[in-house]
Amino acid sequence: MRVFRPFLKDRRGNFGVMTAILMVPLLGAAGIAVDYSNESEMHTELMEAADAAALGAIAPDTAGYKAVQAMTGDGEITVAEVDARDMFMAQRSSGLSQSLSDLPLNVTIKVAKASGVVTSTVNFSVDAPTTFMKVLGVDTMTVAGTATATSGGMSSASYTDFYLLLDNTPSMGIGATQADIDALVKATANSPDAAGRNCAFACHMVWGSGVENTDSDYIIARANDITLRIDVVTDAVKGLMDDAAEETQPNQYRFAAYTFGAAASETAPYYSISRIASLTGDLSTMRNAIGQISLMTTQHHQFNEDALTSFDTALTSIGKEIKTDGGTGASTGDRQEVVFFVTDGMGDSRKDSCTGGSWWSNPDRCLQPIDPKLCSALKDRGIKVAVLYTTYLPIPTDPIWNQAINPVFAKNIGPNLKACATEGLFFEVKPTDDMAASMSALFSKAASATSGLRLTN
Repeated sequence: MRVFRPFLKDRRGNFGVMTAILMVPLLGAAGIAVDYSNESEMHTELMEAADAAALGAIAPDTAGYKAVQAMTGDGEITVAEVDARDMFMAQRSSGLSQSLSDLPLNVTIKVAKASGVVTSTVNFSVDAPTTFMKVLGVDTMTVAGTATATSGGMSSASYTDFYLLLDNTPSMGIGATQADIDALVKATANSPDAAGRNCAFACHMVWGSGVENTDSDYIIARANDITLRIDVVTDAVKGLMDDAAEETQPNQYRFAAYTFGAAASETAPYYSISRIASLTGDLSTMRNAIGQISLMTTQHHQFNEDALTSFDTALTSIGKEIKTDGGTGASTGDRQEVVFFVTDGMGDSRKDSCTGGSWWSNPDRCLQPIDPKLCSALKDRGIKVAVLYTTYLPIPTDPIWNQAINPVFAKNIGPNLKACATEGLFFEVKPTDDMAASMSALFSKAASATSGLRLTN
């Protein structure tokens, strides 16, 4: 035994041995932390989708709301449950860090009226696969949650000013649905406007004297009863005025409305916003003003290099329009301030730098997703930013999409807008989704109350 004593006393290799022994639990702990972080992020995303669905199912002007109005007693509202499921499925994939499309997602929805109060409940659960915890024999983690919204009964007023910022730039002239896009492409096949043949966008051309160019694709779309994205937006915003009319206190909601401009400019500074209506509680006046909004006009193709959408200018300018910082909404003297931003998220402007985007055609034309820092300047003032993202649709035949947008930043358009929004105030609306219902639900979340409609869980 004496021959082994020198080895037993030698401590020079102990650190390496101990490190090797401790490495397994240390790596295991780090892996568990990563898995839990992933599942926490997934839970947050799904809860936002569930909140939106619970609110949207019974928001004013929805099928569920109308069904409630027609009820003479208590009972379940199945049409609202269908709407809630559709909205949940539409919202759950917006900006998720990991795809849920292939996971077995269980969703149960119950919407019912009892004693004058309508309650909408969305339950979800999904067994999400783990990554590092598999070595410990844990293959999945259950992510579950419940969102509940109620309408009716007692509610406290929340005094809110909404500054509507509506993107009316040429990209919003795309057909509202795939059927509209196909119809527009077909209708413009023989357009006298050579640059607009087989065009999926309804370019709105107006001569320098202010006279409509009757050959423009916009006029062709109107002549063929083709619905454009801008039409759906303005109709939904007009419906929003009906929602606001259900306020519980006088002047509870006030609105101002802005677009990116009635006509494009070809002279510096090139970009501005256009006030459609000043801040007012007269919702009838607002509704009429919104009805006058049209697609931005240009005088010819390649006008201002076709770079007509500046988020930098729009969000900086809207911030200057809001004279006070955001309050709690508890009183008329402490009103919440909300920028209600509706856009397809595609920036296209002339500038010196193009971070995260692509230069195209001319040396100073930059295509890029929104920079979330533009919204931080508003949020730092206590102003909420609510974003309704009308999904930017790919045009496979368009060289700009194929060469500049899709391979570089297409995947960032939605996520950047979500990062721009105040937490929980981001909705994505695809062509097949109900924009009016989504806008109503977003309004409810931003204002915290709409005729008693509120989240309770």
